[in-house]
Amino acid sequence: MPVSSSNYPTMKYPLASDPVNVHGDFKVLVDALNDILPPLGLGAAYIDVRNTTGAAISQGTPVFISGSVSGKSLIEKYNPSSLTHNPDVPILGLVKNDIANNSNGLVIISGVIQMNTTGLGAAGTKIYVNDSGDLVAGRPSTGPARYIAVVAIQATLALGGMLIVQTKGNGTWGALKDGLS
Repeated sequence: MPVSSSNYPTMKYPLASDPVNVHGDFKVLVDALNDILPPLGLGAAYIDVRNTTGAAISQGTPVFISGSVSGKSLIEKYNPSSLTHNPDVPILGLVKNDIANNSNGLVIISGVIQMNTTGLGAAGTKIYVNDSGDLVAGRPSTGPARYIAVVAIQATLALGGMLIVQTKGNGTWGALKDGLS
């Protein structure tokens, strides 16, 4: 049985002549996604993981899969400057909430994450992962492009800001999108 389009909220497509309001436009998009996706059981693509690194991993930390145990992916902070880290390992995503050592948690692979966005720029700023595994506003001047998110709402409160996570697996996709700069 076909689904009637009247069951879904309508979202207007922007026109070239529409005024640009990056903050407002992202907020409208995020609000629409928050209205549409949760009733469908969606909101973000995430993976259930386990932290056995010996230390807590903070919310918003870029991570990679370092192994598995009992069907759960083990994660570590993505840090290509570490001598023990293979820089060719792709970024899995961002930690949704702090994960204590020897605890389970979630990693957002694609979707919206609410977090403190202090220092990550205004709404619309592209977020990259630098060679130390930290989130930075704009493309780092050294190292490969590791584009991972865009600021949707800039805020200093723990859950006041929002990033739209767009993990692509490695820096190649980000480099192509940035014109191989």
